[in-house]
Amino acid sequence: MAESKGAGLATATVALFMTPVVVVMLLLVGGNEASSDTGICGIEAEAPVAEPAGNKSVAGFSGKQLKNAAQIMTAASDLKLPVAAQILGVQTAIGESTLKVIDFGDGAGPDSRGLFQQRDNGAWGSYEDRMNPHTSATNFFKVLKTVEGWQDLEPSQAIHRVQRNANPNHYTQFRSPAVQIVKALSAGKLGEDFDEKFEDISPNGDCPDTSPDAEQIGDLGSGEWSSPLPGFKTMTSPFGPRQCPAGASCNSNVSDHKGIDISKKGGASVLAPTDMKITIAEQGQGWKSAYGTYIIAKQVEKPGLVFEFHHMVHGSLKVKVGDTVAAGTPLGIEGTTGNSTGVHLHFQVAPPGTPSNAPTYRTVVDPVPILKSKGVFS
Repeated sequence: MAESKGAGLATATVALFMTPVVVVMLLLVGGNEASSDTGICGIEAEAPVAEPAGNKSVAGFSGKQLKNAAQIMTAASDLKLPVAAQILGVQTAIGESTLKVIDFGDGAGPDSRGLFQQRDNGAWGSYEDRMNPHTSATNFFKVLKTVEGWQDLEPSQAIHRVQRNANPNHYTQFRSPAVQIVKALSAGKLGEDFDEKFEDISPNGDCPDTSPDAEQIGDLGSGEWSSPLPGFKTMTSPFGPRQCPAGASCNSNVSDHKGIDISKKGGASVLAPTDMKITIAEQGQGWKSAYGTYIIAKQVEKPGLVFEFHHMVHGSLKVKVGDTVAAGTPLGIEGTTGNSTGVHLHFQVAPPGTPSNAPTYRTVVDPVPILKSKGVFS
């Protein structure tokens, strides 16, 4: 039986089959809210010790540098932010000033001052505020709190939203020492299993995945779906950990692939897998340039999955923000724009409740079980 979709959908007829309800059990990665994360990064920050036991150096930092780091951590604690924020704050100050209260700027910002190299533009308070470790850190965290989904962003990208560095990836190299410093200055104040929790942070500083091993996404409905790239020839990269592809720009040799890469080797139309509303459709700029031309959309009906489609040919988009389209509607053409080493579609899925007005970093699910359950992946 065919049923014409209601007003607002792109002109299309969607076949609905009286098939059993499909419920999918999927592996989740990460979480939307830091407060819901039970791992070390999501625990509410505690005021640190003044310096590590024995007044030893940590990750090459010592003395006044560690006392400044303690002030940063205290500022996060005072604002009732999680440990993840403490790590970001210390990571930022290492990248800006090597944890020193600097009374000079640089060519890009001659009026920059303090631990965070904050400018004299009225946004960061007075000269005294910018030179005060606790006050400057407090102002950093207040702006960080306004960055929607900061805890879901790659750490250097989250910092970049506050600092606006010319290189969005500048702070990545300072992640590991920041984790070491926060651990040393926390000195077991975060519970008896403190050491074990910090061990869950990866060597390159990624916060742990603390979501359940499996989470019930819910009823995917009985409507017919489409493959996002019908007849694709190969899956060039699966979901999950992978070696950084040759020629690609990665933060580490092993990266966590947030979706799947499928390819029909050029010229193929990318299709909407189900009825969905377009929330972003653009050529990525700034840190989002890595996505090339991309789309984000939210499933119209329950459960409300969020889809991302990356690396499409520039100028090929056939939809715009606000459009509601039916399954099988052409969206664009598979390409190799952005941080890509060959023609393909990066297809990514996030669970219900994920914001659809910005790219998703932490909370993602493997798309393959979803597509297989709807008969559009073999």
